[in-house]
Amino acid sequence: MNNVILDELYKNLGKYVTSDNMCKQLDISRIAVWSRIKGLQKLGYNIEAKRSVGYKLTEEGKDILIPYEINRRLNTKFIGKTVEYFRLTSSTMDEAQYLIEKGCPHGLLVVSEEQTNGRGRQKRKWLSPQGLNIYASIVYKPQGMSTTKSIAIMFAASVAIVEALSDVGIDNASIKWPNDVMVNDKKIAGVLLETKSESGMLKSAIIGFGINVNMENVPDELSDYATSVMIETKEKVDRAMLLSNILYYIENMILLIEDGKEDRVFELWKKYDITMGKRVRIISSDGEFEGLAEGIDGQGFLIVKTDNGERRRVVTANSLRFIDV
Repeated sequence: MNNVILDELYKNLGKYVTSDNMCKQLDISRIAVWSRIKGLQKLGYNIEAKRSVGYKLTEEGKDILIPYEINRRLNTKFIGKTVEYFRLTSSTMDEAQYLIEKGCPHGLLVVSEEQTNGRGRQKRKWLSPQGLNIYASIVYKPQGMSTTKSIAIMFAASVAIVEALSDVGIDNASIKWPNDVMVNDKKIAGVLLETKSESGMLKSAIIGFGINVNMENVPDELSDYATSVMIETKEKVDRAMLLSNILYYIENMILLIEDGKEDRVFELWKKYDITMGKRVRIISSDGEFEGLAEGIDGQGFLIVKTDNGERRRVVTANSLRFIDV
């Protein structure tokens, strides 16, 4: 019902729509319409009510992260065409996995206003306050895709976030291998990829990402390591617009991967990378070592030249830190 009301209000933006008109379309009472209008006002819509005249949407909804506003801005072929929205959830990754098991559609977007157990790589907790940031997961069900392309998908999401941040005035975002999006040496976003495979082929992937958007500050214990769009630009950002742009960029790069052109995604990733050429300390299940990050191989894994001249291939790491020289 809310979608019908919003459609009518948007079609007549800046003009009054009569209660009778909405009552007829929805086959509900005036009191029920008024109840719906109040709910929309609580979401953040500027709707004027005038007795005996009707309701007027005075301006487009701003920073209202509901499916209607996401879809209104969406320009994709399959990603985000179906949206599962939560006011509160443990994590969008958990919800996406549950929905895959229930047979959800390809391209499903899961988005939440708040997470109680948001996580990044290595199950690290992701700060997830209510109504300020973007917490989202995409369900991707490829056809005939090798598991070797998994990291290309994660790279695609990282690049998409960097390019979408440029659209809102952050032109200096970069990527720290493999998935941390950084601004001024502080983390602004992260990507998480969880996959299911069979006989070397991807059956499904969940592309999860969290972006610090409208936080005016971060907790003191994270102030040296994390930032947000608002901190960097001093302006509030429309999260629905930012999310829709990210989905557009992700989809276009995934289409490249499906077409066997993941090398182009790697080239874009390298354009924004800040890891290559740096001395790094790697902590992984294989132990801890230091060396020079020389580059990535054809699958996107990190190549590090240790001090004894050995070249080590890093598939995953619990921690990657830059070492000041």
